[in-house]
Amino acid sequence: MSISLRNIGGNALSILTSDVMNRATSFVLYAMVARHLGTFEFGQLSLAFSLFYVFQVSAVAGLKILIVRDVAKDQSRTRLYFKNGCAIVAASSFASVVLLSLFIRLMHYSPATNLIVLLLSVGLFPYAIAAVCEGIFQAWERMRYIACVNVPANIAKIGGAYLLLSRNHGLYTVILILLTSFFAVAAIEVYLILRRFPAQRASISIPFCLATVRSAITFLAIDKLVALESSLNVILLSKLAGESEVGLYSAASQLLVPLALVYQSIAQSIFPVMCRKVEPGYQVLKRIAQQATELLLVLALPVVTGIYFLGNGALIVLYKKPAFLAAVPALRIMAWILIFQVFTSMLGQVLLACHREKVTLRIVIVVLLVTLVVGWPLISHFGLRGAAITLVLTRLIASILHYIPVSSLFSGFPLGKIAWKPVIAAGCMAAYLAVATNLEAVLRGVSATLIYGAALFALAMLASGGPRQFMNKFLLLGSE
Repeated sequence: MSISLRNIGGNALSILTSDVMNRATSFVLYAMVARHLGTFEFGQLSLAFSLFYVFQVSAVAGLKILIVRDVAKDQSRTRLYFKNGCAIVAASSFASVVLLSLFIRLMHYSPATNLIVLLLSVGLFPYAIAAVCEGIFQAWERMRYIACVNVPANIAKIGGAYLLLSRNHGLYTVILILLTSFFAVAAIEVYLILRRFPAQRASISIPFCLATVRSAITFLAIDKLVALESSLNVILLSKLAGESEVGLYSAASQLLVPLALVYQSIAQSIFPVMCRKVEPGYQVLKRIAQQATELLLVLALPVVTGIYFLGNGALIVLYKKPAFLAAVPALRIMAWILIFQVFTSMLGQVLLACHREKVTLRIVIVVLLVTLVVGWPLISHFGLRGAAITLVLTRLIASILHYIPVSSLFSGFPLGKIAWKPVIAAGCMAAYLAVATNLEAVLRGVSATLIYGAALFALAMLASGGPRQFMNKFLLLGSE
């Protein structure tokens, strides 16, 4: 069967809204702290958030994906996974706080910085509880609850932080605002689980908890390695090139975040459907993966083309300082990862839905090792461009390593059939942008997008056999 565009679109929009708000809130909060308190406090908050990101993986203990997959298949076990999941993350959160306190002691940070980090680490427990709840929401395809809770919480967080900082309160009050937000989100989501989902008899079971932890270990390892791999490029760049290069690298990578959020939201909303469509032969799952991959390519290729030709203007609009134009060469290189991420995002979900998480773990290990082995010499010799090349190489390798097992699982995965229409349409767009250099950037971008859309529409009608056949196919997809 074809993907239900209405359900997938609504769920993807809910996840995207929540993720966008989370990212936007972090950006605004950083900016406010830097403006009101200065560089030292900004550095403290950045360090605290970075360590929180690393250790929240341990606090969640790999349970979220496991809950989505198992509850999506058998919703009668919702309350069982909820109660035991909360018990597991309570223990793992405590262990994470202990490990974090040992880590900062070994790093010999200042007492004030240690206190900031430890205060924020209190939020690991409510964050992990919220992850368990959101896994259940996702399994039931009720992602709207995630947005309904997180969006108001983020707005209140920004408002509270602004109010306190404008009245000359320090960083500690900002941390308290963040902790209040974490606990409020967890409490509301727990309430929704208890009141909006069927009441089922379940109790905390030590054997079930142990079995769940064993099943989630692979997901935990994957999340840990992904967290390390995602930050390794920045670590190497800061060590081998300096903080300014890290700033330019981050400036370029921020332009790629919006589309990456779209990938993530679509992949997460489709994952429960994939879990239910795993059947002998995988034909239905293969069809879903093909349709979703083609959709993501349709979104990715014009963005990559636009960034290559118009990225300098985007950097100026976003950061308003000509110094950031030094990131343009790296940005043009890094833009290609948006194509490779299509395959890692969607095919990665296929592997997880088919219980091939150990394959995913091996892929993450290989990518991490490649980043370390290739990144060190490239960044050492080429600085910012070396970091960008490293990123593209590792994402290319990751996409190939995802494609091979999925193609074997499906007895083939027709890339040519999936990609030819958006590739040709993007080629038309690129040709126009290369020629129309005298137009204003905005007009150039809008007209190029229209050309891409027109070319894609014409190719889709051609592939369908004509306008009538195309309309019939479109109406059929939209009605499911």
